[in-house]
Amino acid sequence: MTVQANDNIYPLYKREAPEEWKVTSGMTKREHFAIMIMQGLVAHHGYGESHFAREQEIARWAVQLADTLIDELNDQHSPDENSLPSTHQP
Repeated sequence: MTVQANDNIYPLYKREAPEEWKVTSGMTKREHFAIMIMQGLVAHHGYGESHFAREQEIARWAVQLADTLIDELNDQHSPDENSLPSTHQP
């Protein structure tokens, strides 16, 4: 399965009676990963406590790392000579 950056991680469902339930946009996987990464960067480096803890720089790092994570997850789903060995036993 390929990880799509813009797939919804928590799709929202809403119902407008008497119509059926329908899916609306939720948070994307890319946004979710970037938020978790940004939280870790701020927790580790502090906010405003170091010379590189500026808002835009932290946000840029988080998005770049989220994109790298998605790329790496997709690379591991396609077997090739550079893939890490799977520990999953069928």
